[in-house]
Amino acid sequence: MKIAITGGAGFIGSHLTKAYLDAGHDVLVIDNLLHGSRRTIDPRARFYHLDIRDGKLRTLLQQERPDLVSHHVALYGQQDIPGEQPLANADVHVRGLLNVLESCVDASVSKIIFASGGNTLYGRVKPEYLPLTEDAPLCPQHPHDINTIAGEWYVRYYAQHHGLRYTILRYADVYGESDGTLARHPLSYFICMLQEQRRPVIRETPDEVRDHIFINDVVRANLQALTRGEGQTLHISSGLGYPLSQLYRLAAEVLESQIEPIYLFSSRTEATSIVLDNTRARHILDWHPEFNISTGIWRAAALLHLQAKPPVSLQMRVVSLQTAI
Repeated sequence: MKIAITGGAGFIGSHLTKAYLDAGHDVLVIDNLLHGSRRTIDPRARFYHLDIRDGKLRTLLQQERPDLVSHHVALYGQQDIPGEQPLANADVHVRGLLNVLESCVDASVSKIIFASGGNTLYGRVKPEYLPLTEDAPLCPQHPHDINTIAGEWYVRYYAQHHGLRYTILRYADVYGESDGTLARHPLSYFICMLQEQRRPVIRETPDEVRDHIFINDVVRANLQALTRGEGQTLHISSGLGYPLSQLYRLAAEVLESQIEPIYLFSSRTEATSIVLDNTRARHILDWHPEFNISTGIWRAAALLHLQAKPPVSLQMRVVSLQTAI
């Protein structure tokens, strides 16, 4: 199968590139390198330095004729510019996506895998309603999430009116980054700071519960989605929730560190909880997460080129955490 990955130089996209190549597929990577790195791209893939909003994308896909497009474009770095983020984000995630979809139709692409959000699409949820299924009401709180939901609906529209098959994957918070300079998950930050013997600063509510999924499990789900999950919207998640404070303690145990973090969060900030039910993905994709939080953190430390040994006590502690959420 020939696969085009938009955003293929990013965290998830670069891992997918390698996995697809290892599985014997023909892969081309499309990325503007604004938030990715050329060095993360597997040299076996053909790389096109191109923005998804560029009109040349149609020509490229018509020339390459991929069977499937894996859309994993992300936009970071605009959060601190008042008034700029919604416009810039919509330009990429709505206008850019429409250019991708139109290009797919023109190039007779059979299917698109659309990477969507999971933890941030549902708003504030009471613990008694967790874990959430894919049918739970959506309540986006930020421009990026609004654009993500719009993107989902545009994908469904093109499926209905142009016959483009699709699978939408709503990710929990994905961790396992190998480049500390580009890392965004708090676990990567914790691990890097602890390795440098520095105290991490936690500015979010430490009791906020979120669902976290290791990158290898995300990759496996995408491999399954190549031939499964048509017309489906699926949670790719662990199905478990962990407060930020517990994630930090687990990371500190992996690195055998006694360093305490610095908490600088507002006491008026209300802690939220989100856990995503992955039952549908288990059934439809014949997939399940293989990494629990203990082995995931250990592997995440290894990916950041650190020496970390998983203590037996950590495994025992994680079992109690899993049953508590």
